[in-house]
Amino acid sequence: MTDPSKWPPNDVTGPELVELFRKAIRREVEIVALGEPWKDNYSGNIRFRIGGYTVVIFNDCNELDYVDSATAPDGREGDFEAWWFQNLEPVSLLTELEFQQLENLLEQAPVEPAVPGP
Repeated sequence: MTDPSKWPPNDVTGPELVELFRKAIRREVEIVALGEPWKDNYSGNIRFRIGGYTVVIFNDCNELDYVDSATAPDGREGDFEAWWFQNLEPVSLLTELEFQQLENLLEQAPVEPAVPGP
């Protein structure tokens, strides 16, 4: 389905994640990498828990690129395609300083080991 007006509503919004990132920058919520640290994945998706949300962020050659998807504590979800078509991709809404601060926090995030699957 390529027409974004026909997509179901995107429950977790880009601005909602921007506010979550700003809380992390202010140290009001914690960022924890899930399974692997930022530095161990040169290019690819990395899962984080940020203030109860699960946020998947694309690391492009050790640089913060974009938010791939997010799941809120209440189960709502959002993803890159919907945010992009709405011009509300969360990383693009950050100031340059916020971007740098968030990237530093992601790089330094403590790691919680991955839970083995069934």
